[in-house]
Amino acid sequence: MHRLFRAAGGCVLAFLLVLGVVAVLPHGVRDAVPDPVIGGAVLVLGGLMGARRVVKGPR
Repeated sequence: MHRLFRAAGGCVLAFLLVLGVVAVLPHGVRDAVPDPVIGGAVLVLGGLMGARRVVKGPR
């Protein structure tokens, strides 16, 4: 259960990271990037971060 929470935490961290990057982009670029691309980036980053933590195991 602990590993699941850590993986979910990785997804949340990736989501916040992508939102921060999108917020810094100029308005024209933000409008040009489709929402599914942003959602896909969140899923990929969250999956990578969560999988890395689960595979690596506890410290």
